[in-house]
Amino acid sequence: MNAPSSGLEQRNAKGWKLWAKLLIVFLALFAVLVFSPSFHDKYFGVAQNESAAVGILRKLNILESQYVAAHPNKGFACELPLLRLSEKRDDTYDTVAALLAGEWNGYKFAVVGCVADADGIVTHYGVTAVPTSPGRTGIRAFCTDQSGQLFYDSEASATQCMAMRQGLPD
Repeated sequence: MNAPSSGLEQRNAKGWKLWAKLLIVFLALFAVLVFSPSFHDKYFGVAQNESAAVGILRKLNILESQYVAAHPNKGFACELPLLRLSEKRDDTYDTVAALLAGEWNGYKFAVVGCVADADGIVTHYGVTAVPTSPGRTGIRAFCTDQSGQLFYDSEASATQCMAMRQGLPD
């Protein structure tokens, strides 16, 4: 009687070993997926902040174009609050007012490099977006100018961004 039960025990032991191996393989694959950079933002939200900064720079370019069209004798605005649209908002949350405050999603925005012509009309401007806490809220600085092109600097420097003019990849 002992022989048949030992055969059954051997089969059960082999079955458990197979399931244990499958479980280990599954857990290893799960760990690779969860901890891979492509699975989540390895900088814990930095990519979202950088994306928001680029979007805001695009919006500020639009606001600058609207401002210069409405103020041909002045040219571009050299201060963010001047870009405020004149129409009244009924919203309790006004996104334009929030971004014109100069800080949004871990980035600080500033109008820089305003240049006026002989008549005093501002013909050139620059807008920079720099992380408020480099390495934590953002890695790169972003900038734009009256051309509407967007540039970045890997070292979070607004000055280098405007000088080097490295274009964002499409």
